[in-house]
Amino acid sequence: MANNYNHTLTWSTTRITVLEYCNKKYYLNYYPHALRGINQDIWLTALLLKNLKSTDMRVGEKTHHLLSDYLRALKKWELDAEAIQKIKDRVVDEMKTEFALSKARDYTSYDREHKFGLSEHYYGENIDHKLEESIQKVLNNLNVFMESDRNEKVQHYFKNTKSVYVESPREKDFEGMKLNLSSLPTLKQVNVMAAPDFGVVFSDNKYLILDRKTGQEKMDTDGVSEQLKIYALKLILKSNINIENADIEVYEIYLPSLHQVGGKIEKADIDGIIKKLEEDVEFQKQFLVDSDIIKNQPLTPSHFPRTKSEKKCAICTFRYVCEKLKAFE
Repeated sequence: MANNYNHTLTWSTTRITVLEYCNKKYYLNYYPHALRGINQDIWLTALLLKNLKSTDMRVGEKTHHLLSDYLRALKKWELDAEAIQKIKDRVVDEMKTEFALSKARDYTSYDREHKFGLSEHYYGENIDHKLEESIQKVLNNLNVFMESDRNEKVQHYFKNTKSVYVESPREKDFEGMKLNLSSLPTLKQVNVMAAPDFGVVFSDNKYLILDRKTGQEKMDTDGVSEQLKIYALKLILKSNINIENADIEVYEIYLPSLHQVGGKIEKADIDGIIKKLEEDVEFQKQFLVDSDIIKNQPLTPSHFPRTKSEKKCAICTFRYVCEKLKAFE
């Protein structure tokens, strides 16, 4: 029986990372509705857990909100200290309100209308001390950006370049995130999603793409990440750019250190990421009924092995439902 909740197979760097991290977590996170016919309690619990975030994840998310709010306002007008403080206060108030709601939430049942929650609260952890820590981390990420030369560069871009793109993470444009893969026969039926944080068009053949990171920094400063290559591929496909005649620079900026990783996109980068996409899709297809990416029906849970790392399991948001699922495999 077809799974009406799923659409054509989707690829993203997050999805493939989760699949490589733990096959079972991939199943629980991206195919929870397949559990409906196995056990209703497990199904509803998986839906609940799917929407929870750890405090560390929340710091990254709210950092993106705060920087986007700041940059989008800066793009429109000059900001004085009072205006900047209002932007900060909005995010601080959100974090305090959401934390209180998460702490008071009833986690014994799935609530379609109120999905937000912190995974630590679900598992009964006392994380009151983390609220202020999280708020200060988010504010510090904006402060170090504002005090750096990157802030001046951004203002220069707003005033002196052809166009500037600033992502709006509060309002996800899923259609806008999709890559137009119609010119790539092996991938045209796959949904590939990507949206950088910041982009600059200097001219018809000169571009800059920036992506901010708040997680663990890469020690290897050589080369361009797969995520950045995907952003470049999206730009090339959308604007019909000949990469050999274009200057596309892409960088990941880590906060709060402002450490930068990336470089100029070469043709080999684009050829390589297309090949990587094809390989990843073949890997994903192994977990689908008849390897059919259109129906996108997952195989039974037993076909999705668990990681053997106890350390990974101990911090996994899905650890409760994953353990319960063992009785049905």
